Amino acid sequence: MDISIDFMRRIAHAAAAETLPRFRSQGAVVNKEAGSFDPVTEADREAERVIRALISTEYPEHGILGEEHGSSNISSRHVWVIDPIDGTRAFISGLPVWGTLVGLTVDGEAVAGLMSQPFTGELFYANASGSHYE
Repeated sequence: MDISIDFMRRIAHAAAAETLPRFRSQGAVVNKEAGSFDPVTEADREAERVIRALISTEYPEHGILGEEHGSSNISSRHVWVIDPIDGTRAFISGLPVWGTLVGLTVDGEAVAGLMSQPFTGELFYANASGSHYE
């Protein structure tokens, strides 16, 4: 299965629209895990929400495993894995060393993925046509 470059860009831009306005703002931070510090922000949750919406609209039969909103249909051959803000601690500290990670597996094998760094405007992604940088 080949995922289009355009779809990868749409995911990255949708996530950035949720994360960038919240970066270096005074948003609430919640600790997800008792006994340790595993922070989650509104930006994490909203970025994952819009990514899930895009995937579900484009590929309704695909499964999704997300860091913030759990899993759905992960017995599907095609499963998307989402980390809306990789580097949440840096994000809440105001350090621009965080990004959005999204990958697609087919039968457990990685076939496509992206890393978007909205603060720097960089996008790294790979699909059946190769690896790309913008």
